[in-house]
Amino acid sequence: MSRILVIGIDGGTFDLITPWAEAGDLPTLARLMSEGVHGPLESTLPPVTSPAWPTFATGKNPGKHGVFDFIRPRGGEFELVNATSIRAPTVWQIVSAAGRTAGVMNVPVTYPPTPIAGFVIAGMLSPAGGTFTYPADLLSRYADLKPYRIAPRVQYKAGNEEEFAADLLDLVTRRGEYARRLLEDFPHDFLMFHFQATDIMQHAFWKFIDPTHPRYDPSAAARFGPALKEVYRRVDRFVGQMLDRLDDDTTVILMSDHGFGPLHYVVNLNLFLLDKGLLRLRRGAWTRLKAALFRAGLTPASVWHLVERTGLQNYVWRVSKATRNKVVGKFLSFDDVDWSRTRAYSIGHVGQIYVNLRGREPEGSVPPEEYDAVRQEVIAALGDLRHPETGQPLVDAVIPGEEVAHGPYAHRSPDLHLVLDGYRTIAFPLFATDNRIVTRQIRGDSGCHRRYGIFIAWGAGIRRGTTVAGARILDLAPTILHLMGLPVPDDMDGRVLTEALTITRPVEYQAAGPSAGAEAALSSEEEAEVEERLRALGYLG
Repeated sequence: MSRILVIGIDGGTFDLITPWAEAGDLPTLARLMSEGVHGPLESTLPPVTSPAWPTFATGKNPGKHGVFDFIRPRGGEFELVNATSIRAPTVWQIVSAAGRTAGVMNVPVTYPPTPIAGFVIAGMLSPAGGTFTYPADLLSRYADLKPYRIAPRVQYKAGNEEEFAADLLDLVTRRGEYARRLLEDFPHDFLMFHFQATDIMQHAFWKFIDPTHPRYDPSAAARFGPALKEVYRRVDRFVGQMLDRLDDDTTVILMSDHGFGPLHYVVNLNLFLLDKGLLRLRRGAWTRLKAALFRAGLTPASVWHLVERTGLQNYVWRVSKATRNKVVGKFLSFDDVDWSRTRAYSIGHVGQIYVNLRGREPEGSVPPEEYDAVRQEVIAALGDLRHPETGQPLVDAVIPGEEVAHGPYAHRSPDLHLVLDGYRTIAFPLFATDNRIVTRQIRGDSGCHRRYGIFIAWGAGIRRGTTVAGARILDLAPTILHLMGLPVPDDMDGRVLTEALTITRPVEYQAAGPSAGAEAALSSEEEAEVEERLRALGYLG
């Protein structure tokens, strides 16, 4: 019955790991791949942090655990998700309920931390001012280390690459040092440590390591490209130090929530839907004036670029959310939408479209009997969305929501998921960033998520030197429970990856346990802080 160590490398991709491992830059990952099993890991739709990690943790699709994005749309409004939004037990809660011990550090969507037989240090979406550990005094015993950091301190912009990279490398170092000490101090049955800096730097620095990227510059690549490799090298080094502290009864799993690749364009889907008559604006003079000014170029993007030129972008996030919302409200926004005449709208990172369905949306206008017809109208219109350079169709695939989610929360799913130019194009997450339908990312990001991440397993119960095909992120929770000799809840959607294991005993199943406790919102102060951080990272525009 194995003990389990899971290392989450956020946004980890074999596109970088494989060549760097073969070149000797990542000796620990090279060893784990050669001595264990590895293969691509299919993420969620959309391949985004917030639904992917709960899907990993629960072994269930978002229709069963309830988290589809960082936000939960309500027409043009939204609320942020948090750990109580996950409506199914996580693998560490299941382990704890079974009488085993567990520890979790920095996994996204774990705030507020849920008490378990062990410890939790909450990750992304945690406010710095909140109690983000369980027990609350957990970090007090590590006064000899530099203070634990929840989030980056430096927001990327062209010209601050060195400062940005140094900040993320420090973030990796601090997380690694805490992980190493926690591993020594808490020899639990299940431990999980997560590194986020890989994802953050890939968003900003992909253009420095990809010669095919339209914004690739050889001289800039020579200066800044090595920093991304160094982030991976530092993670690799800490993983190696952890391996030195393990016994022979431990299984190690390295995984990512999604893959990564180049980002070329962003689509303002709501402007496209507006042009197609699927989204309508209010008829008042004020809205007509804002629409005219927006089309003329008075947009959030134009103002943001002005702020960047004055060097004040890091101060914007210190302004209160209420004040910023008043400013945003001066631009064309969801406040100007006439929901009584709107049939479809887009909200959310990557490319999600919702039908303005009566009975589900706050101001739904589409009767249920017209739902399918409106979706087909949207799909037909999307055929006119074209690549700005080639003129070819920009939409590769339109996936209906029912093919992505099933379960008691499936009604929260987007009605349509888009794949735009192989994910080289994504959607602006809120109303629109500027007056063009297809534009550049407002923050200058050059990389974004892909559907397939990484799966590497090594140690007790794992085959040696083989590859695995067809692994999905929701397969890891049942596989972990089976490795630990625990039964798999029969409502998990994932399967045990028996082809990766030397274990021959049959998989044991048990009836699913009780659902999660009551869902609760963060305080207004906590929500404002988390929202600001998501905006700074580009996930809310």
